[in-house]
Amino acid sequence: MIRSFTGSMRYQTEVYQGPHRLLVAVEVLIGDSSAASTLLLDTGSEWCVLPEHIAGEAGYPGEINPRIPPLHSRFGLIYGRIERIPFRFVADVGAELVLEATCFVSEEWPGPPVLGWKGCLERMRFALDPADETFYFAPL
Repeated sequence: MIRSFTGSMRYQTEVYQGPHRLLVAVEVLIGDSSAASTLLLDTGSEWCVLPEHIAGEAGYPGEINPRIPPLHSRFGLIYGRIERIPFRFVADVGAELVLEATCFVSEEWPGPPVLGWKGCLERMRFALDPADETFYFAPL
């Protein structure tokens, strides 16, 4: 079976954000933000995870929702809230892709922003080509 893509962008490897190493990172425009954010692409992460300051800059300020179960992470239990936020993948080649990502947002999150499976990567077709560090994407 042959699949095609509608857009592609370069991904980055070995990017550091403070003490955090992002093995595979992509740049995404989040919500109303005009500046791209670099996110760790993590197919093993249940959710996209955003620190509160990034969600706030993107037009999604808010507080912890005590009805939302905490996120179990390598940093321990993290409390936050769930937001549906538009993510825009700007293509170097082809067409951009816009989708609504379901994100866990927390002021307690000490890690890098994460592009996770549930509510985001599962809503698109994607592939990585390590030969030329290209992230290919298309709508489902």
